[in-house]
Amino acid sequence: MATVYRARDLKHARHVAVKVLRPDLAAAIGTERFLHEIEIAAQLNHPHVLTLIDSGEASGFLYFVMPLVVGESLRSLLIRRQRLEPREALPVVREVADALSYAHRQGVLHRDIKPENILLSEGHAIVTDFGIAKAVITAGGQQLTRSGFPLGTPGYMSPEQAAGRADLAATTDVFSLACVLYEMLVGETPGMWLEAEAVRLGHMADASPEHRERLDRLPGGLERALVKALALRAELRFVSPGDFVDAVEQSLAGGPQFREREVREIIGRAAEIEATAPTQGDDYAVSLGGLQRIGAEVGIRPTHVADAARALADPAGGLVRGGVLGIRSQVELQRVVDARVSRADYSLVLDEVRSTLGHMGQLEATLDDSFAWSSGGRGRRANVIVSPRDDGTRIRISDDDISPQAVIFAPLGAGSAVLTGIAGAIVSNAGWSGLTAALIAGAVGLTAFFSSWGGLRWLHRRQMQKRFGLLSGLMARLEAIVQGRRRRPGAEQSDANVRELTRG
Repeated sequence: MATVYRARDLKHARHVAVKVLRPDLAAAIGTERFLHEIEIAAQLNHPHVLTLIDSGEASGFLYFVMPLVVGESLRSLLIRRQRLEPREALPVVREVADALSYAHRQGVLHRDIKPENILLSEGHAIVTDFGIAKAVITAGGQQLTRSGFPLGTPGYMSPEQAAGRADLAATTDVFSLACVLYEMLVGETPGMWLEAEAVRLGHMADASPEHRERLDRLPGGLERALVKALALRAELRFVSPGDFVDAVEQSLAGGPQFREREVREIIGRAAEIEATAPTQGDDYAVSLGGLQRIGAEVGIRPTHVADAARALADPAGGLVRGGVLGIRSQVELQRVVDARVSRADYSLVLDEVRSTLGHMGQLEATLDDSFAWSSGGRGRRANVIVSPRDDGTRIRISDDDISPQAVIFAPLGAGSAVLTGIAGAIVSNAGWSGLTAALIAGAVGLTAFFSSWGGLRWLHRRQMQKRFGLLSGLMARLEAIVQGRRRRPGAEQSDANVRELTRG
């Protein structure tokens, strides 16, 4: 948008950078409006923002003055190096994100983040041209749009900015910053806008072979962060530059710590593959230790892997974890059936689920053509998921008892207190000493409490066993529905593997 001159400030005896807008651009915008808008950018004061010293108009030329930075631009560095290592790129991106976040808090978007506008001096990044794009767009209005002058830089513009949207948010600068980081790591801009499916998978499947090879060398979490920041839809991106860089830093620090449920899902899918298509030879066999080593590379704790694998091999299919009274209990069943369910079968699946678990439930939207049903109420939550997997189907049924401890233990405490009081009154009327009366009353109360607690615990376990039987019957009927489809050759042997893996 401008030509940059090195100039000498005669008043202060210093060198400065004077940016003079292109004549055709200056002719298309209003001078007064531009100078007013650029005053807003002059208010920014941050260590990584290049400040605005002065601005004005001379002989029809619009100009603004900034400090002269001794160093080079990020573009010059990339021309010389082409690509940077992640740990070299991260400090630069962090400082740019800090500058952007500060400006966003002041209500200023940059709109033109690119390597040319990131200067490197004394080991730090400095972002230049803050607010200039906004001043040009605001001052130019309709006339600027009709002139066809580009209001951004191709390769770094967000989709909404390229479409000419005026209601831009911080996510547009997040997109541009992700393009810059991508170029720093891969050597070129991504050249694509990513759909929701790519964001869900955290994988840039449509990248060119050259880019794919370079992305594969990066930590897995780093690609996931880039994919989310480069989403076509602004609402799918990180809400701020800081959130984006936090995710990048986390990926370089060993990746996120997964929740237990996510670990179980990962281990379950790995087990499906091993059950339906076993690896051959000792050198390639999947072992618990191998899974733990792989999991550790993406931030999954070895204890989580062991717990998830133990639950898969549980003869009871994961029945009643946390079976102590008053603590949340869960029944979980998983099966891998060597036949593929079709959407036409989902009405039969829904009828079976409803007739077993009741009509109070709802279907949930899925992205991978799976059937998902859930219900909740009265201290219980049930979920049924039927997922097609290549030539097979995975069925998962879970049921949580989420009754709070207070609901169970409060009656026990109240009942034992009443019995203690009754016992105390009886022994006092019998004329026994105060100490003897207190001891007898206390013994009666404790006996009542533990007897009631033991009885309710037994009842709770019986209820969970009954629930397990109900869900096991549902699992068997769902398997029958899936297996009613045409089976592929060799399914009998695969079924034996699956039964061994998910016995019970």
